[in-house]
Parts: sequence; C-alpha cells; structure tokens
Amino acid sequence: MDSDSTSTSTSTAAAACAASKRSRRRRSASARAPRTMPSTPTPTPTPTSFASDRTRDILTRLEASSSSSSASALGAGGRTTLAALEGLDAAWARTRAGQFPPRPSTPYVRVHPGETTTGFDDAAAADDADAFDVVVCGGTLGILVATALQRRGVKVAVVERGPLRGRAQEWNVSRAETAALVDAGALTREDVDACVMIEFNPIRCGFHNSGAKDLVTRDILNTGISPERLVARCRERFEDAGGVVFENSTLGGVEVFDDAARLDVNGAPIRARLVIDCMGFGSPIVRQIRGDMKPDGVCVVVGSCAEGFENNDGADLIYTCTDIEEDYRGQYFWEAFPASTGPTDRTTYMFTYMDADEKRPSVSSMLDDYWDLMPKYQGLNSIEDVNVKRVLFGTFPTYRDSPLRTDFDRVMQIGDASGIQSPLSFGGLAAILRHLTRIVGAVEEALDADALDRDALRAVNDYQPALSASWLFQRCMMVPYDSKPRRRDFINTLMTINFGVMESLGDDVLRPFLQDVVTFKGLGRTLVSMTLTKPLFVPNILAQAGAGPILDWFKHFVALGVYDALASPAKALMTPTGEFQALPKRARFMIRRKLEAIVYGAGRDQVE
Repeated sequence: MDSDSTSTSTSTAAAACAASKRSRRRRSASARAPRTMPSTPTPTPTPTSFASDRTRDILTRLEASSSSSSASALGAGGRTTLAALEGLDAAWARTRAGQFPPRPSTPYVRVHPGETTTGFDDAAAADDADAFDVVVCGGTLGILVATALQRRGVKVAVVERGPLRGRAQEWNVSRAETAALVDAGALTREDVDACVMIEFNPIRCGFHNSGAKDLVTRDILNTGISPERLVARCRERFEDAGGVVFENSTLGGVEVFDDAARLDVNGAPIRARLVIDCMGFGSPIVRQIRGDMKPDGVCVVVGSCAEGFENNDGADLIYTCTDIEEDYRGQYFWEAFPASTGPTDRTTYMFTYMDADEKRPSVSSMLDDYWDLMPKYQGLNSIEDVNVKRVLFGTFPTYRDSPLRTDFDRVMQIGDASGIQSPLSFGGLAAILRHLTRIVGAVEEALDADALDRDALRAVNDYQPALSASWLFQRCMMVPYDSKPRRRDFINTLMTINFGVMESLGDDVLRPFLQDVVTFKGLGRTLVSMTLTKPLFVPNILAQAGAGPILDWFKHFVALGVYDALASPAKALMTPTGEFQALPKRARFMIRRKLEAIVYGAGRDQVE
C-alpha cells in the first residue's frame, strides 16, 4: 500500500465512520447493554445483563464452530467466549462500583519468622524434587523468563492454573524486539524465526478530520508472533534443560520464611528461594499489596480477527475516525494488522483510555460500538461483509504508583503484575521483552548474592521517570468523567499536532515514541516545538490535563532530565571492572540495579 492509496482509503473510511456515528445516535437505548452502575453499592448484575443479542449471537456461533476438545489459553486475549466476556464485564462493573472482593481471613502471602520446618540447603535442594531456586507463577509469559533462567543453570518450576499454551491470536511486536529472546537465552534465532508468522509494512498513523496526511512509517509492531509456537518452543527448551511444569494447577498461597518460600500447589507444598509473580493484572499477590485501590487509568480494548478484507497489505498503529464519544466513552482509537491465517484475514482493535468511574461503559457496550464502527473504519458496508473468526476483549488497568514495590521478602513481580508497562500500551509480550534480559540477569545475580529480601527485590523494579512521565499522555487522551472537553475534536487535534511535530523532528524523536519509549531529549524537543508552532493550543492542553497532574508530571520530567544526564556514565559503569568485582556480592547487586534503573528510567536502553 503506497502513501497515496493510504490517504484515499483514510478519507473514505473517515467519511463512512462519521455517517455511522450519526446513525448510532438514532438507535434506541434498548439496543445497547446497560452502561452505568448505581451510585450506591448494590449486588453486581447477573452476567446475562451485559452482552447484546448481536454479541451473544456472534460469540455463540464462534463457540459452536470451534472444537469442543481444544483447550483455551489463559491470560489476556486467551479466552474469547461469551462466558469470558460476561465474567470480564462483571469484574469491570465491580471495579467501577468499588465493590472489591472481601479480604480472605488468611492472607494469600503470609510471612513467618524462622526457617521452614524442613530447612533449605542449596546443595540438598538440587536433588529434592519439591525444592527449587525459583518458582514462576503464571506461565504464558513467565515461561520466557523461566526458560532463560533454567538454561543458565538455575533450578526452576512454572505453576500455571490452566494449560501451559499460548493463545491462537498473534502477538504483534517489532522484529528487533525479538532479539531479547535470543540475548536472554530463552530461544535461538532459529526458534524465533519459526515463531514469526507474518511481517508487513507500511505502518500508518492518522487522525479524524485532521487535514493532514497520514504519517507512514515502517517496521514498528509489524511482526506477528505465534503465541502457540512461542510458548511451546520455550516449554520444550525449558523441560529439556530440567525445568518442571505444574499446569492446570491451583496455587493456594505463599508462605515466606527466613530461608525459603513455601507454595501450596494443588494442596501440596513446594519450596523456592524466590517466587516470581507473573500472574498479570489480576494476580492475587498484587491485589494483596495494592488493597482496595481503584486503578488510576484503564485501557479498554475490543476487537476481532476476521477474513474478507481485500485491502490487507499494511497496518494501522494508531488511528481515529470519530471525535470524542458521548456517554462517558471518551475517544476511540484503532489498530489494525494483517493476520497470518489467510491473505484476507485482518485483526482490528478499538480501544479507549478512561478512569474507573461507575459511569463508564461496559466492555459489551463497547463491542456494540465496535460492530458498528469497524466496517466503516475498514471501508466495508457491514459486519456481514467479513467472516469473524475470533472476538477479542480485555481491560488493562494502570496505576500511577508503578512499578509496583513488593511488600515481601522472596517474592517479586514481573511483566504486567509489576506495572512496568507503559500506561499507553496493552502490556503483554512487548512490555516483558523490553525488560527480559534485565530481569533474567537481576534474578541470577540475586540468587548468587542471596539478595532476596524485600529491599533488594524492590531495587529490581525501581523508580523510572520515563514511565511516570508517560502518565500525562494518557491523561490528555482521556476525558474525565466529571467534565466535558471544551472541544470534541480536542484529542484528535492534539494528536495531529503532536505527531506532526515529532515527524518534523525526525526518526530519532518519532520512532521511540511510537514504541512507547520516552526520552528527555525527544520529549523536550517535542514540547518546545509544539509551544513555538501552536502557542494558542497550549492552554487547551493545560485545561484538559489539569494543574495538579501537570505539576506532578513536571517533577518526573525534571527527574527524567537528571537520569538522562547520568545514563551514559551509568552504561559505562555497568561493564564489570576489577574494582567492581572486588566489592561484596550484595553491594555489586545493588549498584548494578541502580545503574539499570538510571538507563531504563531515562529510556536509554532503547535509544543512544
């Protein structure tokens, strides 16, 4: 797809989307699922009160056509049934209403003074089938870390509550990001290549009624990785190296002692020097640490993979075809990627950023909007023009207090459970790939130095100003529930200006941002250029974000500048020297973690 044809299809889709939006306003309220929750706590609605007849029909048909014997992967995007949608909506309704599950009488993680009754000796544990150096809880992405550690000589087990397998739907990453799998030792380059199902270009970004040409780039999220192949190959290499998998297993809790952690797996104890929590946003350990805290932001995503798209060469990284929606829905954004399952197969996502106020819409009602808007966005007449193969949905909560600081010795979070992902992203594979080699190296050093106490493990996921500075972007792309934007085209105008400025500043500014990497120089140059070229729009940004968030963001921006100034010396110091190696192991561990926090916290792990 060349740039001219891209622009033509964009204008056609935009016009069609606008027409669809007018028709949606005329629909009766009964055509949609309920959108608001009562202002006072009440029993959560039964699941059948969420999905519309159309959504139920589509999901029921897909379930009937799929093999009843095929096991579904767990985790985000793994389960796409009607029951899964209703369960997600019920959980989302409880979150919006502030109805958190009652705290269990016995905490999920319990801390005991003294040692385990059986003791934990490293030499003896090597021959003990129930004793491990590391137990990774949550295997779909945790298997990546587990495999890298096992193949470095660490004794590892993986606990997975369902079958340890990847979902059918591809993960989209950049080809360069897959190098982390090889660098960490999880896979060989040949293994990675075998997991790549499709590659495509160009990649476009465009915004509704902007009057500007689409921004067209290449090689960003343009590689489709098969989760099934990736997880299967990692598991094979993991078990070949002696790793142990407990799948379809229940993790009943974790007890922390001075010498080890004891995990209740299917009612039987196993022991580990370190427990790695890779159970995602819904981790019971994370819930215990965060308590009854609503997320500060949520990215709600719906989508599908369907066949029948004749124009299927390139992808959309971010695109809009409407202005800010009414009914507390905010601004809808889109992504679209070719799928490997057929020449006309395409995956499309619609997503929005919002807080967790009770007036926010259900996931099911967003799916209704998706059925209306997606065909128009893609230049189709109706949803019946394509054959829907899979339906995708999820909620991705984010917290300003991130990365998460563990509360326990011998327990640490990685991936989405740690809150290390950008508040603008969906988390998942891309988020863990960026930190894979860092996490694997840190865990290996922690075991060697016996730096497994809470303070040492907190240093692994230390403060990162680049991550904290990203919060202003989500804030500006979100419409607060208690206010109306002065202009319904505010977000589209902001995005058009922002992307236009970054494009004019060159790839060294634009490409990191498109990959959710924030740097001081790139952000600073963008803000200065935006202020100089569009000074009259800056007050709108300040009004939309609010004085409090702006002031909070500014301190992180200053910290980002400090980290950026220290990043080059920090990188140089990370190379082992004789003086460094002479330090005690724990001191070396803590120093290296601080150096990594500076480099990653400045976004300089990706940008020189």
